[in-house]
Amino acid sequence: MQILIRSNDIIYLTWVKSILSHNNIEFITLDESMASTEGNISAIPVRILVDDNDLKKATYLISETQN
Repeated sequence: MQILIRSNDIIYLTWVKSILSHNNIEFITLDESMASTEGNISAIPVRILVDDNDLKKATYLISETQN
């Protein structure tokens, strides 16, 4: 597994998860519980990880849909 993104932006994280799901890319979300309990100080970013084989495709999808 490789880290695709790190972010504290809930809207961005939801958008990334949606893009990955719609393209059948499995992912793992780490530190989501810790980030939500720490409040608004944004000390702990949420990480989204994808399989090594999906990293290139996932990176491409995220970058292309942002433009």
